[in-house]
Amino acid sequence: MASTREPPRVDTVRKAVPVRDHAFGRGPEYTVGIEEELMLVDARSLALSPGVERVLRALDDEHIKPELMQCQIEVASSPWKRVDDALDDLRRLRARVIHVADLLELRVVAAGTHPFSPSESQVFTARDRYRELMAELRYPVRREVCFGMHVHVAVGGADKATRIIEALLVDLPLLLALSTSSPFWRGEPTGLRSTRTIVFQSLPRSGLPPAFAGYEEYARGVEILQRARALQDHSHLWWDVRLHPRFGTVELRCLDVQPRVRDTWAIAGLVQSLVRHYGRRYDRGERFPDADRFVVAENRWLAARLGLNASFVDARNDGAIRARAALAELLDRVEDDAAAVGATAALERIATISRDGTSADRQLMQARHGSSLHEIMLTLAAETRE
Repeated sequence: MASTREPPRVDTVRKAVPVRDHAFGRGPEYTVGIEEELMLVDARSLALSPGVERVLRALDDEHIKPELMQCQIEVASSPWKRVDDALDDLRRLRARVIHVADLLELRVVAAGTHPFSPSESQVFTARDRYRELMAELRYPVRREVCFGMHVHVAVGGADKATRIIEALLVDLPLLLALSTSSPFWRGEPTGLRSTRTIVFQSLPRSGLPPAFAGYEEYARGVEILQRARALQDHSHLWWDVRLHPRFGTVELRCLDVQPRVRDTWAIAGLVQSLVRHYGRRYDRGERFPDADRFVVAENRWLAARLGLNASFVDARNDGAIRARAALAELLDRVEDDAAAVGATAALERIATISRDGTSADRQLMQARHGSSLHEIMLTLAAETRE
């Protein structure tokens, strides 16, 4: 059981990353990078286990990193032109972590939430950034032990990236629905496909981002919060989709992590294709209206609640559209872009997920057939090793 004592007050603050010193346009456009947050669990009980420091001591890889809690570990691919190369990267990284975890009597599991281990009893990682977060956010961050995947796609201009986010927001609930993998929390089914989404939104500066006309407005807003000492830097903006100035990317953050790495690959390929699709439209002169956040927020809730079984608000046609029908339309829309970045096979895998269901659907099906949460965790561990 972790101590309930508050973390020590942090009086020294990390050097902030200047928001205007951005990397948009400095490298090849539409490269894709993927980050996965994985859980470390005890090999026997399958409860969350504080093993990250032991795992990291056995590894020397800049792409394998600690996270907020010691039961979490992050693997991050390099940026690649083709998502197939990112898949190979993730397979290598997962294999390294799993091998070391096996030696330490741990298992590695990928899912948006742990089905039964309580968040508040987890041990936080004693590094400066995490001490600062614990001191600043207190209980909400102790409660936030969940696991996501983030997809970065490089964009050739800061204003262009800002407006692509507005276009992406309309598709965000569908991408969330496709990724759902967290139907259990504290030993119970929650009635949600993505419990992670609902837990994470208790943090400040999470959920849907504000609308910015261009990068200058975004940078000015970040600097206002920094001068007021309300914000360390842009990395403390935890929106569902955000600009990442240091990498020069649009970063999609709304996704549950995937047990099956090929599903990670497929979703990342779809995101890469979508960003290219909107980027090419921007290059042709389209600037995209601000997304209707009233509608997007409702669809985001429906995605977290029902996943691919949702019926979304379809503002264009003044009605509703089934998630799977909307997904089929989306795949048709980005078919050419997927071919251009070598993601055609990834889109074929997306169609398979649409037909067969998400990880959340598989977990709930197991439970309906009488499996215990321990047995569901064994299945998730096996899928993570594939």
